[in-house]
Amino acid sequence: MKIGQKFDRETGFFHDGFTYIGTGLPGGKASGLALLQNILKKYFPEGDISGMQVNIPHTTVLLSGVFDAFMKDNNLYEISLSDAPDEEIALSFVNASFGGLYAGDLFYLIENIDKPLAVRSSSICEDSLNEPFAGFYETKMVANNQSNRTDKYNALINAIKYVYASLFFQQSKKYFQTINRDICQEKMAVIIQEVVGDRHGDNFFPYISGVLKSYNFYPSEQIEPDAGFAALAFGLGKTIVDGSSCWSYCPRYPRTPQPFNNIKDMLNSTQKEYWAVNLGKINSYNPVAETEYLVHNSIFDIEDKKLLRHICSTYDHDNDRIIMGVENYGAPILDFAPILRAETLPLNTVINQVIKACEDETNSKVEIEFAVSLGTKNNPQPRFGFLQLRPINISHEIIDLPEISGNSDDVLITSKKVMGNGRSDDICDIMYIRPENFNVQYTNQIAADIAELNAIFTANNRKYLLIGFGRWGTSDPWCGIPVQWPQISNARIIVETVLPSMRADFSQGAHFFHNMTAHNVFYFSVDKEDAKNLDWNWIQQQKTINETKFVKHVRLKHNLAVLVDGRHSKGVILKNEEKK
Repeated sequence: MKIGQKFDRETGFFHDGFTYIGTGLPGGKASGLALLQNILKKYFPEGDISGMQVNIPHTTVLLSGVFDAFMKDNNLYEISLSDAPDEEIALSFVNASFGGLYAGDLFYLIENIDKPLAVRSSSICEDSLNEPFAGFYETKMVANNQSNRTDKYNALINAIKYVYASLFFQQSKKYFQTINRDICQEKMAVIIQEVVGDRHGDNFFPYISGVLKSYNFYPSEQIEPDAGFAALAFGLGKTIVDGSSCWSYCPRYPRTPQPFNNIKDMLNSTQKEYWAVNLGKINSYNPVAETEYLVHNSIFDIEDKKLLRHICSTYDHDNDRIIMGVENYGAPILDFAPILRAETLPLNTVINQVIKACEDETNSKVEIEFAVSLGTKNNPQPRFGFLQLRPINISHEIIDLPEISGNSDDVLITSKKVMGNGRSDDICDIMYIRPENFNVQYTNQIAADIAELNAIFTANNRKYLLIGFGRWGTSDPWCGIPVQWPQISNARIIVETVLPSMRADFSQGAHFFHNMTAHNVFYFSVDKEDAKNLDWNWIQQQKTINETKFVKHVRLKHNLAVLVDGRHSKGVILKNEEKK
């Protein structure tokens, strides 16, 4: 690590900057935070932008040598490399002993902390540009409010063990197989970090969680891709990472209206639930559950509506209109209008300055995760806390699309919302969800069927075009197909589209898309207008290789021709058949 000092029991967790425990490497995520620390000192030495604190939460890193010692001392590789279920592996880790060499430092670490802690993975491979592992390993929040130090210590240690165990969960193993790497080469460092936020009754959460991307893969026609993209949510960032409903906008044009068809669509599509750390009674001891110390609440159950004053508008049902701010009548809508339009907090000013500083220092497009707290009576200044920095891999090849009518016989798919840049002419396999059998109540089974067929593609080292309905990678099975990356790892081109009865917002899940950009996977979002030209008849006439009730794999006589113009986020897939 370029910065950071060995953990000192006298200064403890609240040392100015990083501290570390053990020997070895800090991992990708911790290295990104170390780089952020340098950027902050260089560009914002006062730790303030427009009256908002800008910093990195207090952080201690368990270096990778601690993981090595834990694995060796407990002989855990046999169970770890087996086909045992994730829960069985996690239990084996939790029941293992954590060596006394580092126990003393961790006891001192939690002695004077009464805020919740996030225990986060920071593997050696994590946030790699070419083979990222974003979203594969677990993060666990701990309430850290137990009555004695021993209980607090045990909760922290169990969370560390759980993060260690997640390296060997099934989705991680499958991913290592797809990239032909030995999982035993991976090393796990762990970040112990204060949770940015404030207490509200028995809940603790950030006022705003966010993900920033300095390159927008789905810009509107009026907004250029390098204007960036931001996703905002109330409460913990799990809402965004899981692909649930949140608010997205362009930081360069914060007042630009969102493309909802009407107010009803807006009411249906904005955030209604939020995640928080539970500081009250824990219903059950479950050290192998990510959400052991979390609660999922409805925004409609918030008693003090003034809490939403910076992020909320109100739907006036009688007059069928939306009023900025919190009113005593009508339904709340989390559109962040007071901040983005009235600038009640300087959040967007901070975002734009932070993005520029990170781009200038890294000389690349970046993705940033952050959390915002409003402050307390003793410290009323709002706080912008950095949680992660990673690069975005952007291809700069210039692709000119041919002038082709959308309903041309040569065209399989066109889209005005495409992620990626480049061309492909080596795909002759299509895996698709059968439109005649699709029903949102079966999306979990559909995901399982796709994973089964993807394993066959992986074994045969073949890539394919994947076509489905709704969002890929969503955590909500009613919004699309809840696949994880290893389940579709051999897809070279991915298409999300709709049936006439469906409405689905475009995907923007942070981890899911980081993996796709790194692997240069083309992602087509085909709206209702373009979906009319998707040639299902032609697809269904192709030779069937494998099929289930919900999914079919067909093989073409000739490779598809795929062209994606990243400058304008447009793309076309051509059948490329030989002319008779």
